[in-house]
Amino acid sequence: MSGWPPRSPPARRDPPVVYRGDLLTDLPALAALAPADATLVVFHSAVLAYVTPEDRQQFAAFVRGLRAVWLANEAPGVVPGLAIPSYQGAPFVLARDGSTPLALADGHGTWLQWLQ
Repeated sequence: MSGWPPRSPPARRDPPVVYRGDLLTDLPALAALAPADATLVVFHSAVLAYVTPEDRQQFAAFVRGLRAVWLANEAPGVVPGLAIPSYQGAPFVLARDGSTPLALADGHGTWLQWLQ
């Protein structure tokens, strides 16, 4: 039998590290831990609606200042400065770097509809 014994998916053999913390007070120190030659990715889904508009602005300014890829899956109008695509009915917009809408999405990633 080819492929026996069954192999674990790569994420199970080398799972990503997940940190719990405050997006304003803990992210700066956490981002500083990323190796200089790595691509830091900051991803969040359904988070920014739970913080004040001022904290959203502060978070967005910080993440935009990182040398990182920022992927946000948030409700339309929640990411500061992100243009809302002309589509009615999509609960969330997946955006890159707080400025480029990539897809319309379910709030928890069940489905995506790429914009182009």
